[in-house]
Amino acid sequence: MMLTQTTPSLPATWINQRHTNPTATTVVVKSANALTWSPPTGTLVSVNPPNQVAADAEPFLHVTQMPSTLNATEVTYGPQGLIHVKGGQMQVWEQASDNALGQLMGRNAGRLTTAARLEGLGAALLEQVGSHGSSYRQSVVNVGAPNSAEKIQSKAASSLLEFQSTPTARVELSIQTQSGAQVRLAIVDQSEQGLHGTGLSVEVIVEGELSEAERAALTSLASGFEKAIQGLAGDATQVDLAGLTQFDSKVIAKLELTTSIYGRDEHGLRYEKLGASFKADANTQEIQLRRPDGDVKMRTDLRQPALWGSGEQKAYAVRQYLQQIDQAAQRGHASADLVDMFKSTFVAMNAGYGTQELSDTTRAALVAAPVDPRTDAEAWSEADKSWLTGLADFDAKLSATPRASNPRKTMELDSFVYAINQTTAVSGSSRDNRAITQTQTAELSAAYHQSLYSSKPPDLTDETASQNYTYHQIEDNSSSQVQLAYEKDKLVDATLTQSSSRSQRVQKYEFAKLIEDRVTPPELRLKQTDLRPLLQQLEEQQAAHKITDEEKQKLFTTWHAMVFMA
Repeated sequence: MMLTQTTPSLPATWINQRHTNPTATTVVVKSANALTWSPPTGTLVSVNPPNQVAADAEPFLHVTQMPSTLNATEVTYGPQGLIHVKGGQMQVWEQASDNALGQLMGRNAGRLTTAARLEGLGAALLEQVGSHGSSYRQSVVNVGAPNSAEKIQSKAASSLLEFQSTPTARVELSIQTQSGAQVRLAIVDQSEQGLHGTGLSVEVIVEGELSEAERAALTSLASGFEKAIQGLAGDATQVDLAGLTQFDSKVIAKLELTTSIYGRDEHGLRYEKLGASFKADANTQEIQLRRPDGDVKMRTDLRQPALWGSGEQKAYAVRQYLQQIDQAAQRGHASADLVDMFKSTFVAMNAGYGTQELSDTTRAALVAAPVDPRTDAEAWSEADKSWLTGLADFDAKLSATPRASNPRKTMELDSFVYAINQTTAVSGSSRDNRAITQTQTAELSAAYHQSLYSSKPPDLTDETASQNYTYHQIEDNSSSQVQLAYEKDKLVDATLTQSSSRSQRVQKYEFAKLIEDRVTPPELRLKQTDLRPLLQQLEEQQAAHKITDEEKQKLFTTWHAMVFMA
C-alpha cells in the first residue's frame, strides 16, 4: 500500500507550495485551501515533476511519510519523477507514466525475453508521434533500493543516467518527410541485472513541423515497425519489412531502421548477437544483417517498375529462388539458421513493391507521349514480360564466417558464400523501338569437413585418431539471360542463354594422412534458345483467334518457368 502523511486539514497529498529544503523536518507547507502543516520528523518532501505542473501554478510538493525501513512498505518519492520503493527494490520513472505508452513500458519492464520487453513499443511510439507530432521521452528503471533514504535521489539519478550505457537491445528508426521534417525514434532495453538495474527507454525527436498527411503516414507505419522489431528480436531471426517498405513515397522521402541486440558469450564477454540496418527510399531498398556466424546483404533497385510482374508471377519467381538457395545450401553444407535468415530476407525484400498500376487517364497520356520503357507499364506486352522474372533488380549475398574447425590444419577453413544477382538493361525511347536484356547470376564458393563415418561434421582435435575426414572445396556458378529487341514494332531478337559450371575438390584423410585428392574440373554447360518462333507462333494464333485467354496464360506460365537458372 502507499503510505502518505496527511492530516484532517490537508486532504490532498499534492501541495501548492514552493520547494524549500527536502531534508528538513520543520518545513511548513501550505495547501490549496491556505491551511498550513508541519511534517513530522522523517517525512520526505520532494518536487512534483515539472510536466505535471500547470503553467500558472506554483511548484508542487509531494509529501510522503518515510517508514522506518525501506524494505518494509511501499513508498513514493519524487525528485527524479516518480520513484516507487517496495521490498528493497525501486522503480524509477523519468516522468509520470500516465499514458498508454508509459503503462506499456511498465508492463514490459518486468518481462524476460528481448522480444517480450520490446513488444508493442515500436507501434506505440509511432502512434504517439502520429497523434501529437511532437518530441517525447520516457524511461523506467528497476533497481535495488539503497540502504538509507538519503541515498534514494542519487541512486535514482545515476540509474536513469547509466542503465542505457551497455544495453541488451537498441532499435532506432529515422524518417525524413518530403517537406524536410525529420523524425527519429529510439528504443533502448537493458535486461541484464547490474549495478544500475534493468529498464527501458524510449525517445522521439521531431525536427520541423509535421503536417496532418505526414502524421497519418507515420501512424500507418506503426504495425510494420512493430513487426520488423519482433522479427529481429525473436530467437530465430525473421525479416518482416513489408509494412515498412510500403510507405507513401509522396509523403515520406526515406527511412532507416537500425537494430542491435547483445548477449554474453561463455566467458561472460558482451557481444553483438544481431546487428541489422535497413534503408529505403523511392528508388532503392537495402538491408544488412550481421551475426557472429555470418552476415546477409541485399539491395533492390526500384527504378524500373514497368518490368515488375503480377503478384502470381513474383510469387513464382521467389519460390524458384528459394529453391535455388536450398540447393546451394545443401551442396555447400551451410548453417540452417543462416540460410533461413537469408531466405527470410529475400522474401521480405521482394514483398515491398508491386505491379505498376495505372489509371485510365495516365494510361491514355502515356500512349500519346514518348515513353521510357523502364517505367511505362504499357511499353511491354504480356508475352514480353513472361520472359522476365517479374522481380525488381537485386543483389543478395550470404556469407558465413570462416571457421578453422581442424586444430591440426588451420588453413582448412569451413566457409560458405552464396551470391545471387539480377540486372536489367533497357534501351529505346518508344514502344516501336525498344530492347531489353535481363541477366540472372548465381555464385557458390564453399568448403566443409565431413566425417568418414557419418554425414555429420567430424569432431576434429589434435589427436591423430580424430583425423578421419574428407575436406570439400566447391566453386559453382550459373547464369540465365534473356534478350528481346524490337525495331518498328517488329521482333528482331529473342534469345534465352543459360550456362552453368560446377567444380569440386575432395581430399580424403585417414588418421591425418592424405589418402586421396580428387579434383572435378569445371565443366561449362551452355544452352541457347531462339524464342522468336514461340513469340511469332503466338502472334499468329492471336491474329487468327485460335488461342483462348486460358491457353495463353498457361503458355505464359510455361515460358516464365524457362527463364530461371537450373
